[in-house]
Amino acid sequence: MNVVDGVPMSSDIGQARAAYAGGDYNLALDHLNHLLTAGGATDEAVVGLLGETLVKLGMKAEAAEFFQHAAGLGGANAFSHFSRAAKLYFDAGRDDLALVCSMRANQFEPEDTDTIFMLTKLLQRSGDAALVDQLKYKLIASEKPDQLALALDLIGANRWDVRSLILLRKLRKLHPKNMVYRNAVMSLAREFCDYDVLDEEDSLIPPAKWQSRSEWVAQETPHDNIHWCDNEAVNRLARNAETIGALSPSATAQRRSRKHVWGEKIRIGYLSADFFDAHATMRLLGDVLRQHDPERFDITLFCHTPPRLTAAPSAKAARQQWGRIVDLNGLTDAQAAARIRERNIDVLVDLKGHTAHSRATILNHGAAPVQVTWLGFPGSVVDIDIDYVIGDAVVTPDSSKPFYREKFCRLPESYQPNDPQTRALPPASTRSDLGLPADRFVFASFNGAAKISRRTITLWSRILADAPNAILWLMCTSQAMEANIRRRFERLGVGRERVIFAAAAPYADHIASCGPRTLPSTPFPATATRPPRTSSGRDCRC
Repeated sequence: MNVVDGVPMSSDIGQARAAYAGGDYNLALDHLNHLLTAGGATDEAVVGLLGETLVKLGMKAEAAEFFQHAAGLGGANAFSHFSRAAKLYFDAGRDDLALVCSMRANQFEPEDTDTIFMLTKLLQRSGDAALVDQLKYKLIASEKPDQLALALDLIGANRWDVRSLILLRKLRKLHPKNMVYRNAVMSLAREFCDYDVLDEEDSLIPPAKWQSRSEWVAQETPHDNIHWCDNEAVNRLARNAETIGALSPSATAQRRSRKHVWGEKIRIGYLSADFFDAHATMRLLGDVLRQHDPERFDITLFCHTPPRLTAAPSAKAARQQWGRIVDLNGLTDAQAAARIRERNIDVLVDLKGHTAHSRATILNHGAAPVQVTWLGFPGSVVDIDIDYVIGDAVVTPDSSKPFYREKFCRLPESYQPNDPQTRALPPASTRSDLGLPADRFVFASFNGAAKISRRTITLWSRILADAPNAILWLMCTSQAMEANIRRRFERLGVGRERVIFAAAAPYADHIASCGPRTLPSTPFPATATRPPRTSSGRDCRC
């Protein structure tokens, strides 16, 4: 029994506890104050109970002070006391002290997600992005919806980190009727070739049922939809309805009726987020821009490329060759369309379509009298006010016309140009350089992971079974992707020695690696266009 100044503390603490348990918090406070004046400030039980009592009396900031003091006494409950103090300081608007206590609590329990959640919110408020980045992935270990939601806000659907898939699967299970989460899970599972997750999702909602529900399909991005569905009638229903609204029936007529002054030269605008030298689009398009006849055409690039991608000296040099550039970053769609109209553009060509970082919705604000889509997404750009799609007889065959709002404008051979200035032609690597066997026939596919569908894996397995002297050479961007592909092949009877993985490589090295005798193998239904391309958009000429 503790005795302070000859007074047994057990009697007062017992009475304080009894009063607290009985809901008489003022009486409990009287007993605790007596203990404090008698020297009980060094007793963790007394100080902690005082904090609890003050919480009941609605005195959060004062309660936080006592929990912080109790934690500092170094008892077994230091972590819980720091945690309580942090939460109470946070609720009381004392972010500075809440941050101190959260950090102390985190030192005791570095993986506690409640503490990490509090600490992350405080660091967000203080603008400490670097520390937030260190903590955000730890929230994935939580099972609490608010903590997982914060993790998603901070991380997003990061297709380069398999932890994003773990996060979205948790949210999917918490919100089974939320089709946005379902679509995100499916999209990331394709990126990591996690066929088991795709199988699980198909068991919950079979593909045929999904295709029959137009309101579900409408929430898919068109780019995701074409990775699994080869039904063009269904493809055009996918329009990312969460972010792209339905096109007004009168939008096209209003745009075409807008007064426009035509000039001697044809004024062409190109709209994209990819105006930097390292992007696949510009490896294709660069020479087209240089070859425009300046006597007949006036060219403007309307750029919403992130500045971090245009800062490199090589990017700056390339952009100077391509033409006049007008920056649209920071503008709303309506403001961007107005900026384009200021240039009196005759033909506006969107190079993104329904792909990542697209701002095709600018076209829904009447940016130009003639609006075209080309190159980035050769499918119909649903719910975007576009007159023409530039394609070819293979990409846009007659059989596809019923599924396009746009009219077809076909190039005679291929819709895809290539810039000879960016096409490195190094000496070919040898098989021994690449770790390939000299006596085997090599099928090669350097496509993006999302294109390697379950159907494709099954077909490749059959080919390998019929060609016992052949191997398959695949580009792999992550350990998770490799493990998932190997697991599926092994279930289909294909041994590990039959599949060889190659890491992504610099462009020139990649071209050199295509020299050895190989046969390109294109996935389905999302295929590579002539020639096959790597996930970064690089062409593979085998």
